[in-house]
Order: sequence, then C-alpha cells, then structure tokens
Amino acid sequence: MTMLQLAARALLVVVFGAALISKARSRAALAAFAADLADFRWLPAALRRPTAVGVIAAEVAAVALLATVRQLGAVAVLVLLTGFTAATLQAGRAADCRCFGAAKPAARGTARGFVLRNCLLAAAALAVALAPGGAVAPALAAAALAVGAGVGAVIVRWDDIAYLFQGPAAPRRS
Repeated sequence: MTMLQLAARALLVVVFGAALISKARSRAALAAFAADLADFRWLPAALRRPTAVGVIAAEVAAVALLATVRQLGAVAVLVLLTGFTAATLQAGRAADCRCFGAAKPAARGTARGFVLRNCLLAAAALAVALAPGGAVAPALAAAALAVGAGVGAVIVRWDDIAYLFQGPAAPRRS
C-alpha cells in the first residue's frame, strides 16, 4: 500500500465513521436525522426513517469495507457521495445532515461548500481505489495514517473551524 492510499483510507474512515456515529449515537440523534430529511421534499415522510437507517447502514458498510477490501470501500464511498451530492443539488441547498453532530452547521443553506467537500472526499476515494498496493515501512505507514486521520478530523470539524474565523455578525437594522 502506498502512503497516499493509507492516508486517504484513514481520512475516509474518520469522516464516514464520525458521520455514522453522529447520526446513530442515540434514538434521538436518529430521529433528528430522519426529521431533517424533510429538506428533501421529494422524499415522502413515510420513507424518512427507513432512509435514515439505510444511510447509516451504508456508512457502516463503507467504513468496514475501507478497512478490509479497499476497492469495494472506495466504490461504496463514491456511491454514497454521489447520492448525497445529487440530493443536495436537487434540493438547491445543503440539508442539516447531522453528519458531524452539528444540528445547524455554519454553512447551512449553501450547497457550494457541501459539494466541494464531497468532491475532495471523492478524490480521496479514487486514491484509495487506484493507488497501487505494495509494502510501506511501518514508520511511514503510521505517519500516513496519522496525516490522513488528522485531515479527516479537520474535515469533520470544518464548520466549527470556519465559525472561529468568521467576523462578528452584522448588526440588524430596524
């Protein structure tokens, strides 16, 4: 395995692991995620909870596959990202997906940041799928995994980081 592939796998495991834990950590979190699927008006109310459970199951499968059968894991990630991105573009704005625990992310309502993030994650999935295999020295493998996990953590907390650097809210005019 190349260092690039190892770093990309770690990044995706952290991001998708955090997303699934955030949504599945409690019944209340699952219910909130299912309720937020109302942002997608084309999804009937009766299908919101089954869809939420299905998304979480798919994320579990993607993480497990990334850890075991990298090419299948990469394909699972690409399918999920394509579905999430298509749904967001169809809705015209990013939904409150609760992927990283935030009910109201800083970029809520905009699709641009969501789509950009998904494109970067898709690039990481392509690196996982296409990078050649091969032996990597243990120290280099550990470094690659640490870098990938670190970048994944930054992606998970991106809305919080962006919030820190936003200027103060403009005062309301009466």
